[in-house]
Amino acid sequence: MADLKGLARFTKKKELESKIATKTEEIQTLKAGLSGIVRQHGFATVQDFYTAFYTAQRVTDAYQKECAKWKETYGEKATPKAETMNEKIQRYKEKADRQNANQPYRSKDKGAR
Repeated sequence: MADLKGLARFTKKKELESKIATKTEEIQTLKAGLSGIVRQHGFATVQDFYTAFYTAQRVTDAYQKECAKWKETYGEKATPKAETMNEKIQRYKEKADRQNANQPYRSKDKGAR
């Protein structure tokens, strides 16, 4: 309204004031409806709802960051180091040695039958 000058100021003033009044009433109706909605869902006030909402939002953001870190470390993005043939042979030898060490010693001499 401050930008209007002259005759346009008088003609548009009523129209703009009417729009402002309509929007103000609409905002008040929506605020009352919002208060009723949060009461239906177990909150005493809208402020209590926003407190719970922002707390949940912070926790969700922290969880998503932790999930992203985990996926980066252990997920599909983490590529295992390629094992060389020498390392594979060494690993199989160590595995065989461990298995042989766990078995008790057996004599091949069965004795006379």
